[in-house]
Amino acid sequence: MDVESSKAIAMIPESPKKHKRRNVCLGVTAAVIVVFSLVLLILGLTVFKPKQLTTTVDSTSISDLKVSLDTAGLRVHVNVSLDMDLSIKNPNEVGAKYKNSSAFLNYRGQVVGEVPIPAGKISADSTQPMNVTLTLVADRLLSDSELFSDAMAGAIPFNILTKISGKVSIFNLFKVKFTCTARCDLVVFVSNSTIGDQKCKYKTKL
Repeated sequence: MDVESSKAIAMIPESPKKHKRRNVCLGVTAAVIVVFSLVLLILGLTVFKPKQLTTTVDSTSISDLKVSLDTAGLRVHVNVSLDMDLSIKNPNEVGAKYKNSSAFLNYRGQVVGEVPIPAGKISADSTQPMNVTLTLVADRLLSDSELFSDAMAGAIPFNILTKISGKVSIFNLFKVKFTCTARCDLVVFVSNSTIGDQKCKYKTKL
């Protein structure tokens, strides 16, 4: 076969049937992709619509408390460790991941203790329990006159703040970030090493 014959064969137009069949295949493929995308979108906005995670402080207790008063120098040495049990509920139909976070122990607006909360996962429609132990760093309050007064009165106010951030991923297409915050005000009673007047506020931001 010579070159001219080859060119003639190459220039033979595609038959109408083949052209039609190809257009039908392309159309069906496009329709399937559109329908699949719509199904995912509808599921993402209904069944798998992101719901707020909620944090709850289940209990707070004193694991260690030592108070030494220096009345002559108007100073006080305080060592206190607080155990807090909290939980995060994930009501979503998919799992959630949270990154490294922290819990803080505050005394009258000053951070006096901090503990890390390691990153983790919360399964779909489940509750993840957590336990943190916060210890007061005594040298941060050695010369605090208010602490001396509170210790003398037998009631030391503290605030515990936990902040956990992460994301919920739906079909690896929709990723919703969340931040769960719990703030608890409480009072440590020196005489009997108990906790009272505890009030907690919770907030979740999507």
